[in-house]
Amino acid sequence: MKATLQTSLSQRLTLTPQLTLSLKILAMNRIELDQYLEECIERNPMLESIPPQNESEPETPRTDIADQAGDNRWERFYQRGSEAYDRMAHIQDQPTLCEALHLQLDQQPMDDDARTLAHAIIDSLDDDGLFRADTATFAAEHGVDEARLENVITRYIHNLEPAGIGARDITECLLLQLDPTIPVDRHARMLLLHFQHLLGEDETTLLQASGLTAEQLHAAMDRMRRLDPFPGHDLGGQGNIYIEPEILFIRNATGGIDVEIPRSAFHRIHLNQRWQNTQWSSHDKKFVDTAMQEANWIIHGLTQRRETLLKLGRCLARRQKRLLEIGFLGIRPLTMREVAEEMEMHESTVSRVVHGKYAATPAGVMPLKAFFSTGLQTRSGGTISSFRVRQRIKALIDSEHADKPISDQGIAEKLQHEGIEIARRTVAKYREQLGLPSSSQRRRAAKNRQNQMRR
Repeated sequence: MKATLQTSLSQRLTLTPQLTLSLKILAMNRIELDQYLEECIERNPMLESIPPQNESEPETPRTDIADQAGDNRWERFYQRGSEAYDRMAHIQDQPTLCEALHLQLDQQPMDDDARTLAHAIIDSLDDDGLFRADTATFAAEHGVDEARLENVITRYIHNLEPAGIGARDITECLLLQLDPTIPVDRHARMLLLHFQHLLGEDETTLLQASGLTAEQLHAAMDRMRRLDPFPGHDLGGQGNIYIEPEILFIRNATGGIDVEIPRSAFHRIHLNQRWQNTQWSSHDKKFVDTAMQEANWIIHGLTQRRETLLKLGRCLARRQKRLLEIGFLGIRPLTMREVAEEMEMHESTVSRVVHGKYAATPAGVMPLKAFFSTGLQTRSGGTISSFRVRQRIKALIDSEHADKPISDQGIAEKLQHEGIEIARRTVAKYREQLGLPSSSQRRRAAKNRQNQMRR
């Protein structure tokens, strides 16, 4: 045994303090970033904030998710502009979703058992206002059969305001907001029920398949754009949740999509010029130099953050134009890896940019992660998003004959006939994700309902 000296070569990634700070700023949402910058300005004399009135760019107000539903939510968002926004006055005495629905329910005539069950259903709604619980499990827990549960949902819950409350999925939510007696609503219902898988395709394909005229199709598509897939947000959910959109997608006069990155008051920071020509002692100079270095890093990190968000927004506007035009039904398959390659960045950087951030779009405020979806191959060589495939499976099951439910293999064959390459096990996986029972379970449930009706 003896001591020896050896040399070796190795590669190791070391994050500099500046890069670490830039990544930290990139990962923050706007509310977190405002709080962080406020703290930086308080402790660092080399930084100062420019008052909003000195800037030509208006300050973007904080957006209340609960105020983004309804037909004119996009207009309301921009009408507020740079006006003072009194948040506390806005939420004063505003009931939560459950409180508002319970109050409506108590005003409806019904028997005590139905009222108890209806109140339990309201308590089980998620923040979006949808009833995503498994119906069989929920019915068993409350000592009723599924037919009774279905009756209470359709007869009482679906009649509450806003329209769409208590739907089992987004498609049903949109359908509940349409009036079958109105022609344009009938056309929109037909597109949602039978041609949802084509909504992301070009207009010519949809016209040929649906048999509508171009004028009827445009009117139906415009009607669907004004539907609210998240009716629970309009009543506050479990309390108001405040966000500040990181990216604004704005429809321009030519029908295209413009991308803007809004600023807030604390984003307007620069180096404090008051101390530039001051002579400092050796001890003070060390503190000032450190503060100046940190200030430069922060300003550089903010610039990089803005450029990255703008690049991401432009990429999403190109790749998900139909999503921005008609909402979730127009989503196309898109992965973070594909976006990262187009932006010439690492996939983890894109993930860091997307996490916990929102965008304001013509279809409403939505999380950035909603722009990403896996896809399936089609016979034409293209792809279709898994979201649209799941909604098509739901539509097929909803339209089946109660006595002859369609099997997973039958659904797979129908989708293959429509040009979607999908296996039976994939259909089963998507059906389970939707919370739908198998064909044998649906058949037994139908027989039980028939037996109960005979009694």
